[in-house]
Amino acid sequence: MLSEFDVIRIVVLLAITLAYSLFDLFNNREVPNLFAYGSVVVALALCITYMNSYTVVGIVIALIILGIGYLLYKTGFLGAGDVLELTAIALLLPIQTTPLLVTTPQLGLPFVLSVFISSGYFAIIMLVLYYMAFARRNPLEKDFKIESKRVFMGFMIVVAYILLMVMLYTLTGMGVIGIILILALAIFSSVMLVYERLMNYRMVSMLLPKELTPDDMIATNLMNHDDLTYFKGVSKNFGRLATPKLIKDLESEKKKLPVYRNAAPLAAFFFIGVVFSLLFGNLIFLII
Repeated sequence: MLSEFDVIRIVVLLAITLAYSLFDLFNNREVPNLFAYGSVVVALALCITYMNSYTVVGIVIALIILGIGYLLYKTGFLGAGDVLELTAIALLLPIQTTPLLVTTPQLGLPFVLSVFISSGYFAIIMLVLYYMAFARRNPLEKDFKIESKRVFMGFMIVVAYILLMVMLYTLTGMGVIGIILILALAIFSSVMLVYERLMNYRMVSMLLPKELTPDDMIATNLMNHDDLTYFKGVSKNFGRLATPKLIKDLESEKKKLPVYRNAAPLAAFFFIGVVFSLLFGNLIFLII
């Protein structure tokens, strides 16, 4: 039975993560700073106002997320808004509650861990479907070739997941749902590995340095050695993250850069992960 506080937390959690998702989908992946920082303030206020045994746990988890997230942000692997959203989630719901639709024990694991796992799972499937079937084609992809070593690795991923499935079935007697979830993950992970570069091409736009905005992510993984060397020679600040300093250093350059302007809307996946975790709990427990 959910308490009044649980209902308040869940409603606020759904409202905040839905807003993040809508900004990500319909505002060019831009989450307003005021909203992002405000979401953390609101989450912290609720966490402190309704003190319980998990308040300190939530604050500790949020601080860990902030620390690790900041490093990922500074190296250009995660947006600042994504870090703040995960922080707000950890504050609003520190521990995975009993799911609304199943009664599987959750072992007191962090709720944000459940969100991260389920978000990653659905992201793999949805990214493959979108970027392989619906995403806008990019002239860069004319250079894409399927590599035999990646096909082999993709095959081995499927084999590894099948072996894992057999092992779990032997040990836990997992049901049809678990088998379907593992097989889907195996197939889509394999496809993603084989076509990773093609999908990356469809995530980027070629922009002049003066068109960059702070916090843009530069696709350095798609640049050749000569271009990387050139831009590193122009600015010692050159890397995946477009900082104000880097933009200023490159503002007069006429050579274009691949920028992740069509990248995956992580906030949308986080929202899906929140809804799924509230309804079904940690995906791993659902599988086994």
